[in-house]
Amino acid sequence: MNNGFNSMKNLPTPPVPVLARAKGNNVPELVEWFVDYFNRDSAFFNYRRSTLATKSAYKGLHSLPQLVAGCQAEKTPVGRSANCDVVRHAAPFAFGRSTQVFDLSARRFPFGVNRQSAYRIPFFFVEDAIIKAFFLQPTKGIVFDKMELGMIATIIKRYLLDTEFFGQRCDIELVDVGAPDGVVRLPRKYSLLELPLWTDSQLERRLTMLAEALSIVAQGDRVTRSPRVYNRPDAGMPLFD
Repeated sequence: MNNGFNSMKNLPTPPVPVLARAKGNNVPELVEWFVDYFNRDSAFFNYRRSTLATKSAYKGLHSLPQLVAGCQAEKTPVGRSANCDVVRHAAPFAFGRSTQVFDLSARRFPFGVNRQSAYRIPFFFVEDAIIKAFFLQPTKGIVFDKMELGMIATIIKRYLLDTEFFGQRCDIELVDVGAPDGVVRLPRKYSLLELPLWTDSQLERRLTMLAEALSIVAQGDRVTRSPRVYNRPDAGMPLFD
């Protein structure tokens, strides 16, 4: 499987959420955004434990203390605190519901010329005979607007739900536990009906610009940091990486 790296400067193709929040109305502006993105320090922890704990909640483990305890193995105090915080805000969305969790085989989102981007989807579930793709936005300091969330939802709908489950009732459960004010997390849950879906032409134009900008960055010499290290795929979340 293509691992998301291109051959020009060995820069990783960012995952779908990063593509969605890339700022710029044209290719030069997007180039500037991606140069800054690749030159930024990478976070020294991730949200995998809290994401897996949230998956356990949708599997039927509706005990917040037990779910939070699963994050205690994080190596750093900041990582433990952040992951526990995400579980406290995201897992309760599953409580009191009857949901059946399942996974699809590993794959990536194809766009541009030979580019593949990680979907960052930890699982799917069925509720009341409706198939739902689950997406979690756990990062406290990143704020997605409705159009950016709509781009993520559109990609998931068109490239996964509409192809894998054609003719069946499908939806998206997008949970955002970021902090709009940068301080206090505000848990929000969205479905397809609550997000602005992009038209085919809108999405095509945006993806074309993103692919061109990424190619320009990879061909240039403005990225001075070593390429970001992306974790190996997690067996418990085959559609995540």
